[in-house]
Amino acid sequence: MNRLMHLLARIAIRAPAVTLGVLLTLTLVLGAAAGNLEVDTGVEGFAPEGGVADTLDDIGERFEAASSVQVLLDAGPGGDVLERDVLVAVDQLAQTLRGDPVIAPVLAPERTGREPIATFALPFASAAETQDQTLAEFNETSAALLIEGVLDAALDQIEPLFSDDLELAPPRARSGLVSVAFDTNADSEDRAAAARQVAALVDEAQLDGLRSSVLSITAIEDGIEAALERDLPVLLGTSLLLVLLVLAWLFRSVADVVVGFLGLIASIVWMIGFSALLGPGGLGVLGAFNQIGIAIPVLLVGLGIDYSVHLTTRYREQRARGDDPDRAAYVTLVTVGVALILATIASVAGFLANVATPLPPIRDFGILAAIGIVAAFLILGGAVPATRTLIDRRLDRRAARRAAEADTAAVAAANGDALPPPSDVPTPPLAAPAVGRDPLWVRATAALATRHAAPALAVAALVVAVSSVVASGLDTEFNERDFLPEGDPIVATLDRLDAQFGGDVGERTYVLVDGDPEDAQLLGAAAELAPRLVDIDGVRLVGDRAEVVSPFELVERYAELGEQTRDALAADLEAWDDPVAAAAEVDLPDPIDPDLVDDDDVELPADLEQALSTRLPDGRSPLAALVATSDPDELATSVREAIAQGIAEDRPAGLSDADLAALAALPAAELSLATLAGGGLPDEVLSDDDRELLRILDDLEAAGYDPATGPDAVEDDAWPDLLDVLARHAPDALADVLDDQGLLMIVSSAAGPDGADRLAADLEAAAAPVAATGAQVTVVSDPLVQAEIISSLSAAQLLAILISLASAAVLLVGATLLTSRSVGLGLIGIVPSVVALSLVLGTMRLIGLSFNALTATVASIAVGIGVPYGIHLINRFREARSRGMLAEVAIGDSLRNTGPALIGSAVTTGLAFAVLTLSESTPVVQFGQVSTLMIGYALLACLLVQPALLVLWGRRRDVLGR
Repeated sequence: MNRLMHLLARIAIRAPAVTLGVLLTLTLVLGAAAGNLEVDTGVEGFAPEGGVADTLDDIGERFEAASSVQVLLDAGPGGDVLERDVLVAVDQLAQTLRGDPVIAPVLAPERTGREPIATFALPFASAAETQDQTLAEFNETSAALLIEGVLDAALDQIEPLFSDDLELAPPRARSGLVSVAFDTNADSEDRAAAARQVAALVDEAQLDGLRSSVLSITAIEDGIEAALERDLPVLLGTSLLLVLLVLAWLFRSVADVVVGFLGLIASIVWMIGFSALLGPGGLGVLGAFNQIGIAIPVLLVGLGIDYSVHLTTRYREQRARGDDPDRAAYVTLVTVGVALILATIASVAGFLANVATPLPPIRDFGILAAIGIVAAFLILGGAVPATRTLIDRRLDRRAARRAAEADTAAVAAANGDALPPPSDVPTPPLAAPAVGRDPLWVRATAALATRHAAPALAVAALVVAVSSVVASGLDTEFNERDFLPEGDPIVATLDRLDAQFGGDVGERTYVLVDGDPEDAQLLGAAAELAPRLVDIDGVRLVGDRAEVVSPFELVERYAELGEQTRDALAADLEAWDDPVAAAAEVDLPDPIDPDLVDDDDVELPADLEQALSTRLPDGRSPLAALVATSDPDELATSVREAIAQGIAEDRPAGLSDADLAALAALPAAELSLATLAGGGLPDEVLSDDDRELLRILDDLEAAGYDPATGPDAVEDDAWPDLLDVLARHAPDALADVLDDQGLLMIVSSAAGPDGADRLAADLEAAAAPVAATGAQVTVVSDPLVQAEIISSLSAAQLLAILISLASAAVLLVGATLLTSRSVGLGLIGIVPSVVALSLVLGTMRLIGLSFNALTATVASIAVGIGVPYGIHLINRFREARSRGMLAEVAIGDSLRNTGPALIGSAVTTGLAFAVLTLSESTPVVQFGQVSTLMIGYALLACLLVQPALLVLWGRRRDVLGR
């Protein structure tokens, strides 16, 4: 270290202009590289490598999974989304989204029974289509009847799309959902653009009376990135301004302030430049710049200013002693500089301890902070002495010239010559340091260290012990919403989903079964899993069944769709065979609302319509008026006759009475394609989709599936044949949940991060029979990723603390062993870090803070701040001892000369970190609070605890004669 500082001193003194030129050139080059910096605010980047997130990625690659955008439409307290106009508007919104050129290409593939754009209005729009109408064509009364009928027929499937306050009599719900599913195989940028387009179109939609909110991964990431973009200029600008003011107060010199200020900016540029070079756009060693990276520039301002303060303070001290610029710069670098390089190495080691964490963003945070600290040391370690040497050499030459002029003038005056005018106002020589009483704080701390060392250390040990016990209960938290500002629309959406839908309705838990997909025993055991999920907390239910997508659910779904097609066809056959009986079974309102009668369906004689119109108010339907005055029984009979006539007219022309009667007499379960073809049913009666559904159902029944008993009664040996049917008829749908390595079960869940581990354990327990067949069962979900991040953060805390403090201790002990042949002196150097770390952890527990993505670096901050303080005081104490001072005198000299620099450094660093509390991000705010506390505690430990240890160490050395 001494050799390095001697080398740096020679370079900075002999070639100060070259030194500044090289630093400027490197800053410009790295500044240009910084333009390629990539930013990624995705929370998934925090997941440990090789963990749950990797399994989720593997699932996304193996299966045709979909990512979704959730649109929450809220009618407000007392509002109702089950109104015709609302349903019409939402159905129109779905059509707009479906036809948008940005959204359409990335929509998830359409699967039978599952639309890529699912809205709470879709079931009602589909029901209207079966009557050859649109929702907009229904009047209010007809729409109300339609809504009641759909809810009565398909409540289990519809209920998840409405808020928890859904009522049936009369139908009412405050909120509803629109889900837009994207194909995960589509380009991520295209999906992100589509998600933003969904939000834009929702904002533009005519949704009078509804409050719309859009939730997606893209929206969350955009919100975090927007907060980062707002925060960084404010936080960095404010911290730089405060540091500028403090430097002006400390130095009262434009040159010293400018050098320190520009050096900090250059350090930040170097850090960002290296981040770009080492990031995804460069060497790929580091990840993209992320949301916790916002703290690094401010951290560099806080820690980097120490170099300027200590170097400038010592240089001025040497100049005040009468040293010329070269000598003052040299002494500064080989004294304070040695302490600074030792502090730099210790700080870098502390931050690099984060490399041991399994979380990539925190690892990158430690590496970039270490790079920035080294940059600050090199820049300010070269710029401060080089700049002061250049300036003071010129000032000294000017002072020498003035002195020569003054001597010449004095000689001339003595000879009677006129005194020549001075070329400039002379600069007074530097005064020697004033001699007087030490400041009160210096006398008090020195007295504490020399007269009450043992009691002071005992009290300090007790405080540290108590704080350590308190800190043992610290929790660890990680939540993506913490990175969003309070009041952000995304946060409000999450809160509304929690309040109205019981949590994230898009949460999915995946049960991945790796094994032979043709193994009948494995398939049979997996098929029996779904019924057991009903009793597991955190699994969402549809009616009395768990909401699960799986190969077995797919078989059941296609069978049900085939059955629905058969039932509808059987009902049509019966109605065609006996239209009057079919019309008699139609439920009519009692009494019949005149508004239900449509002028387009019933025509009045022209003369009667004309006569009625002249007697009715404008806009009143003559038919409705006539119906209103008719006898209710006669009107009902007329309506049923009209219905029967319509049914008879819809009968296929090519179907004979005998064939129709034979087909109508068959149970719906016997209406196979072969039976229909043999019974003479014309081809045009069935659509292509209906014919395909019947074909799938026929093949499923032939393979051993009984729609009457469902999947529970399927024999294990039948499952390979059943899945083979879907592989032939619906390969794309089957590929969503089955591949040649195994199968996937997608469980709709509402566990959240807090209940994710418990849900996973319950699912694994329920899947034990599947695992018993030799298959590997893995349960993963996004909440599990979050839970894994929390677990990894918690586990990494003790390791990070041990590595940081151990590396600092080894470094200091090694340095003092070489220079002073003392192990104890090196251990004394980490005391401020140990004390400050213990007190900060205890304080965090008392004020309710937890470990998070940023406060997890608390050990690095403790070393980065506390060790330099300790080193500077030790370095000055050793220097005083080398001049023959006793321990009691040396500690007073050390506090007198180094104390102001330590306090000034602590003030500037503390102000810089305190600025972080202005952030809109909770983790950044807490990081600012913890760091500011750390600075205060480290300074107190350095001034109150460490001096007592140094005095005891010095006395012992005096006794031993060393």
